[in-house]
Amino acid sequence: MLTSIFLKRFCAAAAAATVLLIAGCGGSTDYPDVSSAQLNDKGPIFRSLSITLSEPGGVDVEYWSSSSGRLRMASTLSNATVHEVALPRLRANSTYSYEIRSKVGAKRGPVMSAGSFQTADLPTDLKAMTFTPTGAASQPLMFLSARSTFTGGVIIDAEGQIVWYARTSIAPQGATLRANGNWVIELNNVGLAEFSSLGEQVGFLPQSRLPAGTQIHHSVTATPQNTLLFFAYEPRVFGAQTLQGEAIWAWDPQADTVTRRWTSFDFLDPAIDFGPRSIPGDWFHANSIAIGQHGNIVLSFHFLDQVLSLAPDFSSIEWRLGGPGSTYPISAAQATSGQHSAREVAPNDILIFDNGYARADGSQYTRGLELRLDPVTHTVSTVWQYRPNPDIWTTVISSIRRLANGNSVLTFGTSAGIAGATGPLAIHEVSPTGALVWQVAITFPPGGSIFQGDPIASIGGETAVP
Repeated sequence: MLTSIFLKRFCAAAAAATVLLIAGCGGSTDYPDVSSAQLNDKGPIFRSLSITLSEPGGVDVEYWSSSSGRLRMASTLSNATVHEVALPRLRANSTYSYEIRSKVGAKRGPVMSAGSFQTADLPTDLKAMTFTPTGAASQPLMFLSARSTFTGGVIIDAEGQIVWYARTSIAPQGATLRANGNWVIELNNVGLAEFSSLGEQVGFLPQSRLPAGTQIHHSVTATPQNTLLFFAYEPRVFGAQTLQGEAIWAWDPQADTVTRRWTSFDFLDPAIDFGPRSIPGDWFHANSIAIGQHGNIVLSFHFLDQVLSLAPDFSSIEWRLGGPGSTYPISAAQATSGQHSAREVAPNDILIFDNGYARADGSQYTRGLELRLDPVTHTVSTVWQYRPNPDIWTTVISSIRRLANGNSVLTFGTSAGIAGATGPLAIHEVSPTGALVWQVAITFPPGGSIFQGDPIASIGGETAVP
């Protein structure tokens, strides 16, 4: 009895003094020991820890170097003896220290194990790409679909350092972030490849799973149902010729099923809905697919200079904006040309990367453009636009993303000379008033390009420690 009273008084005093509690205080104040911790080398800038606890519990790891801030990564398991913890966002040629703590519920114990490691040099083709930022980014990281002597996904931090990469066999055309933190990268005429926070390929949908004659191309997007929507060219005989239309397919990685959800031949007429660059071998040249505000699917058709919305169940076209058959009238100042990256950022507000591929007046410039559709008055108003000064004419590819703070991030992804583009490769983060708050000057080997850029908060769920 006296022993029990003593322990209670000791534990209460220790807690009040923010002293780490010791075994014997019982319940949530008793933390498992780290029985073993093995560091795993997964590549030049990729490391993980295999951790075994003396009894079931949780684990987190804090790690840092002299040139980067302190990061914390928690195990995905909250009550286990064996844990695998990735250590994302590492820089090359750096010495890192780490500390391992066990957890009981949400409570973190004392440091149970510590160590250090050295990252290696980046591959030569990655070092050939440089990123020079100025200003302050709203997000700590930026994913880029890189197309150069290196092809694949690259993540840079706000200081322009490469902190993740995934090499692909060909130049990527699109990418999307899954709920599990993995990136799925689209590879034209090859398939969809999924990569983990350690840059390892963990899933793949080969094009051969689709019917003969269909070709996976351009964009891919994750849905709230954890499936992936993507485009595939679909051939069909129309009159005396074979047309390549568009189909939308869905891949469910968990069930490993692939299903066709929509085809352009059921909703659009090749005799009417042809654009200025449409050809039998490429009717629309669809280049982006995104989920809208009410579950609708927003598409961008390059060759029609048109953005359109499909109903959530794919049963109808809700509206068409620009180009042939537009259901909303737009002015010459609102018309887009060869646009990419169309997204509904608020109900009826459409954000577009307007490449300006072939403007009616012959002008050569690129801009970010936000248009508001009024379904009552059936009018379109211009909410916001951004045009760099001096102009950058990014004729093809590239993207725009809207951040939660209202800023927009534009990735000008076409090098000078590609399809007449002026260059340079660059990233601009701009405020709602058009002020440039962060920019990155990008240098790739000649002919390099970036299909899209996505600002993100983390690679694998790691968080910055104040």
